[in-house]
Amino acid sequence: MTIIDSTLAEFILDVHITEQGNFYFLDGIVISEINEGITYTWKEAEKVIETVHAFYGPNISVCYISNRINNYSVKPSDWLKFYRNNNTLNGYAVVTKSEKSWFNALMEKVFSKAEVERFEDLYEAIEWARIKNDLVNKTNLAS
Repeated sequence: MTIIDSTLAEFILDVHITEQGNFYFLDGIVISEINEGITYTWKEAEKVIETVHAFYGPNISVCYISNRINNYSVKPSDWLKFYRNNNTLNGYAVVTKSEKSWFNALMEKVFSKAEVERFEDLYEAIEWARIKNDLVNKTNLAS
């Protein structure tokens, strides 16, 4: 299910549309829906990250949800570039019912420093992200 086809549309604060897919900005959550057949690399991600920083500010604290409604590929080692550029995530959720898509995400998990969780339901992923963000924010306030 796409986020637009869900009852979550009212929670979308902004949308960033690229040739590679759509990125939805919610309160502390970025949800991607990458287009069919795309090979998503650091080059494309870097542009989206700039937009995320412009929207949330330079000290962002977000969870990322990959809503894998289409078949596409990611260059897993590009996660290293994400972290080398001082980017962080509170958590990373993959929403998919496809075993092939989850296998691809497992390859990304090898390179990701963030906790990676699989969900078959977008609503469950968003609830997990909200809880994860709350935990991270409470920890940061206590520090």
